[in-house]
Amino acid sequence: MTRSAPVRLPSQTSEIDAHLHSADAFVAVGQLALALAMYRTAALLAEQRNDLHRALAIHARIARIDPDPGARMRIGEIQLMLGQPFEAAATLDAVARDEFRAGRWAQALHAATTAARAVPSIGRRLVAADLAQRVGQYDLAVEQFHAAADEELGAGRVGPAQALCARALGIRPGHLPTLRTAVEAHLRARDVHRAVAAVRGILAQLPRDAGALESMAEAFAMLGKKSNAAEVVRLLAVQLRAAGPESPDDVRGLVRRGLAWHPESLALQQLDRELNDSPRAVVRAAAPESTRVIDLADLVDVRPALPKRQALPPTPSRPTAAYVTRPEAARPPSLVTR
Repeated sequence: MTRSAPVRLPSQTSEIDAHLHSADAFVAVGQLALALAMYRTAALLAEQRNDLHRALAIHARIARIDPDPGARMRIGEIQLMLGQPFEAAATLDAVARDEFRAGRWAQALHAATTAARAVPSIGRRLVAADLAQRVGQYDLAVEQFHAAADEELGAGRVGPAQALCARALGIRPGHLPTLRTAVEAHLRARDVHRAVAAVRGILAQLPRDAGALESMAEAFAMLGKKSNAAEVVRLLAVQLRAAGPESPDDVRGLVRRGLAWHPESLALQQLDRELNDSPRAVVRAAAPESTRVIDLADLVDVRPALPKRQALPPTPSRPTAAYVTRPEAARPPSLVTR
């Protein structure tokens, strides 16, 4: 049996054109379902050839005859791939709204997170966080709330940053990045009690976390507990020096901040002198303390010490009449019948 010669296949470009011509013909006679199938095939071929501009134009044709937001979703994704972030974000914002109205929350979430990645903004992050909660993607919701809190804090809006941290920690109480942002926000707002709670959340997971311990010392200073602040700074400085890789200048800066909070601290003054004279001597002298876990148990009561007030004389009580029991006959009858 003789074998027939192989038929020469058309090039991918001519194949795309053929599908487009067929799709246009189907549109002309009102057969939109067949037209959409042809358009989608042509768009797929263009994407496979990495001809994204042509694929974008074909998807625009699809969107004109297909009310499904999914067609516009692909337009936004291709705009983002083509380096058009603002156009992509605007397209995807509209897709997220339409998908949400249609009750398709998963598709709305995909559009919202892509829009937030294209052009990050607090509004887009909050939309994505709300949708993530609705579909049960709680880690994504926490990530978006935390990113929005960071943006608010970076813009100096401390109150909104605190509120967003609270929303994130309400979902994942131990989320470390959010706890760190919360500590900074609460300290800026001088909300010491909430700052201490966030610091404790960090130390419960990382007992030697330098940033959290320094924040704890700052909280002590705000509360007026200068000696406690100085002690935390001293122990932290010894531990950082014993770790080795930390720069001596960083440790000196930490000690100087401690002295700014408590200038009268003899221990910090001595440590500052030792660091200036012989940076490694303090490590040898305080080797046992370099492995000590800083005990913060005395922060159970973080209220600042109140000045003692002069005791007031006791207020005389009013004389009351003697208690007289009524005779049995004068008592009201019982409501319970036997």
